[in-house]
Amino acid sequence: MQRVLDHRTKSKLLVVSFLLVGLSSLPFAYPHVFVGHGVYFAIHAASIAIGTFLSLVGFFTYREFQTTKLFLVMCAFLAITIGETFSFINSMIIPFIPSSFGMDSLISHGLILLMLAFFALGIFRSN
Repeated sequence: MQRVLDHRTKSKLLVVSFLLVGLSSLPFAYPHVFVGHGVYFAIHAASIAIGTFLSLVGFFTYREFQTTKLFLVMCAFLAITIGETFSFINSMIIPFIPSSFGMDSLISHGLILLMLAFFALGIFRSN
């Protein structure tokens, strides 16, 4: 069976997702960076970029192998990405629900980013 995603393709996909998310979120970054919420903003942007990358890799892998397990993994990555995107929009752009930028919020979003980063590292690992 042909492998659609090699290391080079995955690397390009990761860079493109970071560039797209980073460049599209830059207009919203300035007000938050200057009031001290830059780290919180960066965690959200990085989580969305990595989540987008993992969702795309999950989609391409599911299309190649067509197993239920890969479909569920893709859905899990997509759910995390949608949740992070909603949280980003809610706290940084249009506040639908009141939120705080406290230490507990920073830790929980940092852990989500760490989890996504470990998954992304696992994508590049070949045994």
